[in-house]
Amino acid sequence: MVASVFLLAACGYHFAGSGSFPAGVEHIYISMLENRSSETGVESRFTNDLIYEFTRNRESAIADSRDTADAILSGTIVSLAVKTISRSDIATAIERRVTGTVVLRLERPDGRLIWSSGNLVEREAYEVASGNKTATDQSKADAIAEVSQKIAESAFNRLTDNF
Repeated sequence: MVASVFLLAACGYHFAGSGSFPAGVEHIYISMLENRSSETGVESRFTNDLIYEFTRNRESAIADSRDTADAILSGTIVSLAVKTISRSDIATAIERRVTGTVVLRLERPDGRLIWSSGNLVEREAYEVASGNKTATDQSKADAIAEVSQKIAESAFNRLTDNF
């Protein structure tokens, strides 16, 4: 058992999100994400989930303001696409999937780019409640919330990977 721990450590194995931020950054200010999707108001949810993920993993890394930050994390919700993935017949959906795409940038306060995420893409399926639009809308909102949480986790892990 002990030998396997040393072997993993010697191979450079580490837990996701356990590395440091790039370019010596210690304090990050997370600004409100821009929303280019057709879903109104999701920028607050996605931004808050990013802040929560950073706080949960490394509370001391969150800067209170831009002025106290080594870097600013900003980004764009590029899309939240909804597609039907199963049907009971040609006109009746049983299940749909939300696919969210977000792009993030970590920049110095002077605007110099430190890191860019590329497309962060996550998916979550949800059930369509036959004849109940309110229940279907709630299921969709829950799926969007799950996509947001997955993207926040992925962003933190990518940002702290030391390869």
